[in-house]
Amino acid sequence: MSLAVKSLLLDLDGTLIDSRPGILESYRVAAEKVFPGQAYDVAAVAVGPPLPQMFRASFPNASAAQIDGLVKAFRDYYETRGMLKTALFDTAAGLLARLQERGLALFIVTNKPLRISLSILDNLEAARFFRAVLAIDSVQPPFAGKPAMIRHLLDSHHLSPAGTLYVGDTGEDAAAAALCGLRFVWAAYGYGKPSPDQLKSAFGTVRRFGDLAKIL
Repeated sequence: MSLAVKSLLLDLDGTLIDSRPGILESYRVAAEKVFPGQAYDVAAVAVGPPLPQMFRASFPNASAAQIDGLVKAFRDYYETRGMLKTALFDTAAGLLARLQERGLALFIVTNKPLRISLSILDNLEAARFFRAVLAIDSVQPPFAGKPAMIRHLLDSHHLSPAGTLYVGDTGEDAAAAALCGLRFVWAAYGYGKPSPDQLKSAFGTVRRFGDLAKIL
């Protein structure tokens, strides 16, 4: 499969990096601090959405103050210990280097805070591959969601939607790509659970990060 791609947008968690171990550990620490002894379904924790949404799914009856406490406790632990358990997926570094050499403009679009995203990419020696990293809090007030983030990126870097591909692992990613007129590739190895219809409507699907080479 070949296509004229000039720019590539990548989601971060579950697409480029495997951050699940550190996120779940930080999640457990925060939950135990705010709701000591209260059980929740660890397997049902969805990695990728904004933190308040993640915690609300496990603790639907939590007050706004308790959600804020969960988020703070999570960040306190994640920013010092949890994020160190993050790794690039399989052969990501080598493929990114080859795509960069080919002249593709590479970007990150993520719900993660900007400071944390940059710290992780620096720690993994991957920041050098990207022309820009756009996070949920790259502007103030924060972006309303990924469609707004992608539109901002397209406008600020003068990218053509027809020449831009977005790779992600969640329904949010797929919907954002569709709203912004981008072709979408499912990262099926990630954290999302796409429906059969979503898989069918995608431009492509990859079972590991390195398989992007077959599409690009």
